[in-house]
Amino acid sequence: MSAKKSIFLSLLVCLVFVASHAQEINIAGGIGTPEMANVGLRMHVDQNQFGVSLGTSPGYKNKNFNASADYYYHFGGRSYHTNLRPWYAKTGLTYMYSEGEWEERTNLLLVPRLGREFNLTPQFGIALEAGAMFMLMDKNTPKKERTGGVTGDLDLIGSDFILPSAGLKIYYRLGE
Repeated sequence: MSAKKSIFLSLLVCLVFVASHAQEINIAGGIGTPEMANVGLRMHVDQNQFGVSLGTSPGYKNKNFNASADYYYHFGGRSYHTNLRPWYAKTGLTYMYSEGEWEERTNLLLVPRLGREFNLTPQFGIALEAGAMFMLMDKNTPKKERTGGVTGDLDLIGSDFILPSAGLKIYYRLGE
């Protein structure tokens, strides 16, 4: 079974398990690094959330996508609209794939962040988060030999071990 299929099936199994215990489910969409433009689900159990998302960079010339699985622990403060505390610490894994004319690249990143939710209504809110991303795997497979003036496909992440990370999400609560 390919790595992409294994990751998808693992995320699906986690999603089904957590959803069966969830007190609330959020639908979320956002932008960020490394998630790119993404959509996902977050399940809330007490002050914990478990999330999965899929993303892509639509304007990018190469074929690309990513899949993320995240854990959020909410702490600090109170919200008028929900029992979930607005501040959170988040950690997650993001798998990225990009294929262009010259190379195929896969990355696995650990993405810890601190964030804050702004609950605008009981169902609708915005979340801002910032942190770092740590490269756990960076596999670059050349597809053809480069000529003198060709520098290759654009690196989505680069090869640095630690890079900054940030995200903006808009979410809608389906129930509480």
